[in-house]
Amino acid sequence: MFITSQALAEEEIDVGRTAAGQLKVEIGFTQPLELAASVYPGISGYATGEMGLHSIFFDDPENDFLQLSPAADFRFILLAKDPGMEVWNDTGSGYLGIGESFFIGPAPFDTHPVWNIVTGTAGNVYSLTLKLHDLNGIYPDSTPFALSFTPQVLPGSGPYQINITSVDPLHIALWWTTNAVGWELQSSASVVTTNWDTITNTPGISGTNFVLDITLVDSQRYFRLHKQ
Repeated sequence: MFITSQALAEEEIDVGRTAAGQLKVEIGFTQPLELAASVYPGISGYATGEMGLHSIFFDDPENDFLQLSPAADFRFILLAKDPGMEVWNDTGSGYLGIGESFFIGPAPFDTHPVWNIVTGTAGNVYSLTLKLHDLNGIYPDSTPFALSFTPQVLPGSGPYQINITSVDPLHIALWWTTNAVGWELQSSASVVTTNWDTITNTPGISGTNFVLDITLVDSQRYFRLHKQ
């Protein structure tokens, strides 16, 4: 599955050649790239079709990055992939397999595959390794390059960690991320209880964290963030 449109992508992979004639790739975004939850019917997890491969339109001799001949016929080949990370094939019938190629065609091109984290954990990074290939043999293959992705973390999605610092024998300070929108701080004298008390004190904000000072009334106290 891929998209070939005139719309400009926010992230792009530029493709050209060196003066010696080898295919060259420049990645124009910071990795890992965050993938939002998929909006494509039949595609689960996190996915985007906005990141595309573009042939360059101008020579850049200082960076040894030159335009491609329209006589070449391009594909990218999938060399490796992390578990849970996929790119859809050019027919949209399934995931591209290791060693399989994705049709790009002659230059100029602007091709947008669907990059897909099928199963992934927020905060983890998932990668694909590719290389560019010219089916007509005008250019040698590019050096293999890696593309890294991570699932997008949305405010309120959780779960979140509470950090605790002892202030003195009777007081502690708690802090947790301000991304925890819709989560309430609770406490209990036992971690196995089903009866947790909601702490109604309003926390302050320090940088990107909520901060709250607590006076201890028990020798043992547990805290958690609970989704409202």
